[in-house]
Amino acid sequence: MTTPDEYPEDEFDVAGRERSPQGVHRGARPLWRALLPVLAVIVLAPLLAWGAIELLGRAEEEPPPSAETTEQTTGGEETTAEPTGEETTTPEQKTTEETPEDETTAANIDYDTTITVLNGAGVAGLAGETAQQLNAEGFTDTVAEDYGFAQPAVTTLYYENPELQATAEEVASILGISNVVESAEATVSIAVVLRSDFAG
Repeated sequence: MTTPDEYPEDEFDVAGRERSPQGVHRGARPLWRALLPVLAVIVLAPLLAWGAIELLGRAEEEPPPSAETTEQTTGGEETTAEPTGEETTTPEQKTTEETPEDETTAANIDYDTTITVLNGAGVAGLAGETAQQLNAEGFTDTVAEDYGFAQPAVTTLYYENPELQATAEEVASILGISNVVESAEATVSIAVVLRSDFAG
């Protein structure tokens, strides 16, 4: 029997002895590819944090919509909600409120109306003093005379027609006369008969 050592060594034995195991080898990875994930984390993390802070800041600055400012869109038309429970004033109402009754009455007072002051109190100079009091209030045509009749028993102001009512009431207010009578029989526009109750 022949053993392997008995055969002479040829070129195949030499090639087999010098041959080492062969495999697939990858080249070395570039440095930038190894650092790419780290750079992505370093850059993206601050950007994401900044974006979150901006969103939160805007949410806090913008107030929630209220019933007064919310606009509702219906059928393509915008309507603004109006507060309820408040009274609205129309131009006519405002004009009426801004015109006091005193001003309206003052416009009807005729300061040029003839006023006759009659002294039936028996006090000398009383009619003249009363006429001067009316002149001081703006009346321009006053006459002072004596009065010798028994009626009326108390101080009374007579005026001739309804158009003189505002003027008569103003004269009565100045002199403190409460008895004011409209009389078509009066021979003058306004006549003031002074009695002892006025002098007292």
